[in-house]
Amino acid sequence: MKLKLCFASLFIFAAIQLQGQVVTGHYGPGLFGLRSAHGFPTDWSYVNVTHIYYAAEMKDNDGKISILAKPINVIANISGGIWGTKLDKINANYNAAVILPFTNLAPNPETLELDPNNIGLGDIKVIPLMLTWNFKQFAVNTRYAFWAPTGSYDMNSKSNKGKGFWSHNLGLGGTVYLDAKKSWNVSLMNTFEFNGKQKGTNITPAPSYVAEYGIGKTFDEAFNMGVIGYTTKQIGKQKGGTIPAGLNNYQVSAVGMEFNYRTKSKWAFITRWYLEYDGVNRPEGSAIRFIFLKNF
Repeated sequence: MKLKLCFASLFIFAAIQLQGQVVTGHYGPGLFGLRSAHGFPTDWSYVNVTHIYYAAEMKDNDGKISILAKPINVIANISGGIWGTKLDKINANYNAAVILPFTNLAPNPETLELDPNNIGLGDIKVIPLMLTWNFKQFAVNTRYAFWAPTGSYDMNSKSNKGKGFWSHNLGLGGTVYLDAKKSWNVSLMNTFEFNGKQKGTNITPAPSYVAEYGIGKTFDEAFNMGVIGYTTKQIGKQKGGTIPAGLNNYQVSAVGMEFNYRTKSKWAFITRWYLEYDGVNRPEGSAIRFIFLKNF
């Protein structure tokens, strides 16, 4: 049975608080890659993800680059359980998942060494509904997910593991196979996030939109590689808080590569790398992800 080689919305790292009182949501852009709408198997799967993100500068509305006083350096490890079944009446695959993130938001910026005293459970993500339709030459995927504020959060703390608010996530996208053997694939995934009010600050973060794409080639039905990228942007206004002038809207894009391999024993190994560009009121950095998925 084919394994899906990317997993939606695993990371909480992109919930980076910018300068002043600008607060972003939970969804980490770039969580979809190659063959993103292919779906999960209709049984049990386990996924584990290690994510590293580093940024030392950010850009304002005018494209001016400023060096951050302290580089943003996030390391997160996420474990998730996924279950699925076939819905014959609508000819779709149904999946649900629970994601447990453990993260450290203040590692050593030079060595990426984790501080054992600063690792903790972040905001748990639940995907109660994911539907996938796989047709001969294309696939369609839609989903609903939410984050619960289970991670520690205090408005005066500099080492929070959570964000202090609920978030809701809606997504729709597709994958098109360009040849009969499905060796060439093109994917586009659209995601919208809506946030609740943050505890203690009276801030409701603005909603956001993310477009993620992938163009890849499969070799021997086991190895897949290609170009991936994303664009994320603020699509509404933040409520509450004092927003510094010129920081009302943020956006950033990224481009990178993905390499993934699946074995006959139902293991999948994925590596993704991104380099961000065209940032506005947001840090520009780089990210790498190591993903292991086992289907039982």
